[in-house]
Amino acid sequence: MLIDCYECKAKVSDTAASCPHCGALPVDSERSLSVSVSDLDMRFMTIFWFLIKASVAAVPAMVVLYTAATVIGGIVTPLLNR
Repeated sequence: MLIDCYECKAKVSDTAASCPHCGALPVDSERSLSVSVSDLDMRFMTIFWFLIKASVAAVPAMVVLYTAATVIGGIVTPLLNR
């Protein structure tokens, strides 16, 4: 069944993943989550502490990536030097 795209008003199949004309995603209340922005008036200290927390949270991810690269490199390097 063809429906109107809510962005460009072109005819689009109701089973399409996105509009072929403008790329808009279909509005599907069952599969999509609503987003609400609650604080646009952020103070400097709020932004500062958010960045500190994000930096601290990134440390374990970097440790995991470094360890994985070291292990893979330790396995691959001897195989390439034969």
